[in-house]
Amino acid sequence: MKLQTSLLLLCGLSALAWLTRPAISQQLPRGLTLQEARAAARRVSPDLAAARAGLDAAAARARQAGALANPALSYAYEQTSAGGQRTSQSIATLEQPLELTGVRGARQDAAMLRREATEADLRAVEELVRFEVTRAYALAQAADERMTLAVRAATDFDRAQRVTGERLVAGDVSGYEARRIRLESARYAALRAEAALARRTAYLSLATLVGAPTDSLLRSGLEPLESIPPPPAPLSLDSILTLALRQRPELLAAERQAAAALAEARAVGRERIPVPVASAGWKTERTTIGGARLDGFVAGVSFPLPFWDRRAGAVAAADADARRSAAELDIVRRRVVREAEEAYAALLATADEVERLSPAVGAEAAAALRAAGTAYLEGEIPLLGWLDAVRAYHEAESISVTLRADLHVRRAALERATGGTLFEDREP
Repeated sequence: MKLQTSLLLLCGLSALAWLTRPAISQQLPRGLTLQEARAAARRVSPDLAAARAGLDAAAARARQAGALANPALSYAYEQTSAGGQRTSQSIATLEQPLELTGVRGARQDAAMLRREATEADLRAVEELVRFEVTRAYALAQAADERMTLAVRAATDFDRAQRVTGERLVAGDVSGYEARRIRLESARYAALRAEAALARRTAYLSLATLVGAPTDSLLRSGLEPLESIPPPPAPLSLDSILTLALRQRPELLAAERQAAAALAEARAVGRERIPVPVASAGWKTERTTIGGARLDGFVAGVSFPLPFWDRRAGAVAAADADARRSAAELDIVRRRVVREAEEAYAALLATADEVERLSPAVGAEAAAALRAAGTAYLEGEIPLLGWLDAVRAYHEAESISVTLRADLHVRRAALERATGGTLFEDREP
């Protein structure tokens, strides 16, 4: 009976353990994808938060610019007396400035243009965050691959050092070869430590952008960038420049700012025209003579006289600001063209280097290195031959890793230079 009870209890615990086991996704956390990193950066970026707040402020200023001037309510009481007689007057008036000069419309135009410029600034910040995340992601993945190369090389030298020590005892190798292997093993161990530090630094940069703990990213890792669909054939330089001049957000913002400066100059120029103020009200007059009370309507209009302030300095300053904005627009336009040309040339050069180096690295190179290592351990090739093969493989693979990371960074840089998506679908 006790045996049956124990068996039932054991079966129950086994079933409970099976039902409550962690899911595979919990046991093996999936790596962060590039799209997930971009989405996380958009949620937590303080630069984007500041740009969105700036857009809200610009929209509020645009609404305020269209507001009419408030009327003014005034009340006056006057009392006079002489010879036992007294007279009093009560006057209540409502005054309203009549903006007939177009100042309010010009200022509203300027505010709307500045709001559009702020919208373009927000787009520019979004493009910058997207580029920074792509660059950090590519560099972190390159650091992963360099770490793998360094660990593999250090492991090979540890194995070679162990085998060489055995062969030294047997008298099959010289003391020089044993010391040289120990030296190279120590050097590659140092390279492995440097690669580990560089990997953590790269992940720290990415974690700062996406708002995630660095250790968590290091544990989960990254999804390979090669999973991204290959880009289409690159556009011509003329097409790239056309796109950049048409949709680069920094250029759009500069154009709106220049137009806003012109609208502001028009508003300041119209401020020289006096704004009339119309008034209307009610007047009540009382006198002790016969106890009479007189009521009547009051109306009037006033004009400020530009004797002392004719707004000459303000007009000159506004005109100068408009010229400065036009010059800054030309500066931005030239910078956009230069950056687009540089990004286009850099992408083509990097893609050409990757294409030329690709046949020399990869599975065939790794197989050749393994064959060289086996040949050395079996005494078929000398030490220097194996060391040369290891160095050549490690340098070629490191260059390939750098170039492939640069290729993704160059693609992102060209997209930022043109202000649009060229190589992959933009995530929602």
